[in-house]
Amino acid sequence: MLVDKIFLFGLALSLDAFGVAMGVGCGKKLNLQEGASIVFSFGLFQCLFVFLGGIFGNFINSNLFEISGVFSGIVILILGFLLIKEGYKNEEECTYYSLNFWKYIVLGISVSIDALGVGFSILYKYPIYILFINSLIVGAVTLVLTFISLKTVKYIRNFSLVEKYSAYIGGVILVFFGIRMIMWVF
Repeated sequence: MLVDKIFLFGLALSLDAFGVAMGVGCGKKLNLQEGASIVFSFGLFQCLFVFLGGIFGNFINSNLFEISGVFSGIVILILGFLLIKEGYKNEEECTYYSLNFWKYIVLGISVSIDALGVGFSILYKYPIYILFINSLIVGAVTLVLTFISLKTVKYIRNFSLVEKYSAYIGGVILVFFGIRMIMWVF
């Protein structure tokens, strides 16, 4: 997959992590270790879940049934609509967490579940080394955006607006790719 496309998928996936990091960052003044743990957790789990999704998709495609472009497009489309739906949720602006090792793990997993779907439906057809590189790119994009989120949260006054639109933008990017994948088949 071209680097620009995987970068866009990484951007779409990491916008959810961006919003969650802002919620955690505005709810608690994070020290360096807490901030680094959140950044690392979000980047690691995005990378890991894209990779595992790609391996699982490759296994299904090779052993059970062929994953078609339409099926892949539908999965991405659904993920996009789920992200857009997240933008409609009326949750409180800041999330107050007492952070520990397990909460870093749970937060990292929770913002990365959709990465399994992207790996499964898009990256399944690539050799493992390309899948690994693409997973690293997605993880790096998430890591950088999470870092930016934690650094800028103290300067943003209307946090709920930023969180809502980050989910919308990520969802719209995935919906666009899903439609494009479905139409490419026909």
